[in-house]
Amino acid sequence: MKIVIITPRVPEILDKGDKLRIFYQIKYLSNYNDIHLISLSSSKNAKINKDLKKYIQSFHLIHNTEISRIFNLIYHSIIKKLPIQISYYYSKRSHKKINEIIDLIKPEFIYCQLIRTTEFIKKRNEKKMIDYMDCFSLGLNRRSKKSNTLMKLILLFEYKRVKEYEKNIFNYFENHTIISKYDRDYINHVNKKNICIIENGIETNYFKRKNDTYKKNTIIFVGNMSYRPNVLAAKFICEEIFPLVLKKENNTKVVIAGSNPNKEVRKLSKLHKNIKITGFVEDIRDAYEKGSVFVAPMFIGSGLQNKLLEAMSMKIPCITTKTANKSLNASEKEIIIANDKTEFANYCIELFNNKEKNLNLIENGFKFVETKFNWKKSTNKLNKIFNK
Repeated sequence: MKIVIITPRVPEILDKGDKLRIFYQIKYLSNYNDIHLISLSSSKNAKINKDLKKYIQSFHLIHNTEISRIFNLIYHSIIKKLPIQISYYYSKRSHKKINEIIDLIKPEFIYCQLIRTTEFIKKRNEKKMIDYMDCFSLGLNRRSKKSNTLMKLILLFEYKRVKEYEKNIFNYFENHTIISKYDRDYINHVNKKNICIIENGIETNYFKRKNDTYKKNTIIFVGNMSYRPNVLAAKFICEEIFPLVLKKENNTKVVIAGSNPNKEVRKLSKLHKNIKITGFVEDIRDAYEKGSVFVAPMFIGSGLQNKLLEAMSMKIPCITTKTANKSLNASEKEIIIANDKTEFANYCIELFNNKEKNLNLIENGFKFVETKFNWKKSTNKLNKIFNK
């Protein structure tokens, strides 16, 4: 089958959840289908991941300058009353180009990643699928509760528009997918139960330790460090959890790894000599191996946290929040749930010193992701939707 996939970002460096998800979906879908990829970008020099090239028949870059995107954001959000999430990526010029490319390819199916790309093809006659991936409106609502007054008003305004858009766009597509049941339950549509859950996966053969030597008393956190939920998590680790742990374990270290650390994150290294902000890491597995406990205090955001899958696959014991575990749905044998800084700190100290609990959590966590999160299995479900 000939499938056109449209993504809001170019899968270049696989440093974000949407890029990882589409990379592995294309990899396995290409075994049965001809994949043509269309990606939006504000850079005319953006290139797809070198390993992705062998899985696609053609790649088409739709370039819109940052100035153009800002103009479109203002115009479409004010005049057309579209959400900022849509307005920022949409333009008539891009719409025309995408139509021309699709007309030339003549696909049997069009697959849109995220609501950000749906405006381009919602009225086309081909069979269409939308991957909501996360429930965006849920994430916006959570972020508003942790923001100052002005930002809270903006986020709540955007939340209402996105929630309505998620509902309305449903009717333009024959097929719908999402990352978890928890996210599906928050889509505001009467037929939301028809949305198929396509979980993320994890390549356990790739995300494995290069050696069995664990760093002592080291808290590790990994993620795209310009993404607001990750920024807040990094600050919570360094400013709230770390000082409490340090009182009882004075040799404790913190490593915050990941691309694009913003100013707030970079400043965290000045709090203490034992806090290290690495920035971009060529092989993210090297970052995971620096840690003895993976701590993910995710209080906002939505969707499944790939970082937890990766850490569990790397056999690192994980501590996270109830919010992050709602999409993951791991048991207390597989992951530790903490509610505040004191609980996070106490669990870190316990895992530093309780070898038996540490090993049990490692083995149970690994078995959990190995069994439940499999790219081949989840993409086979996706392929069946395309071919039914």
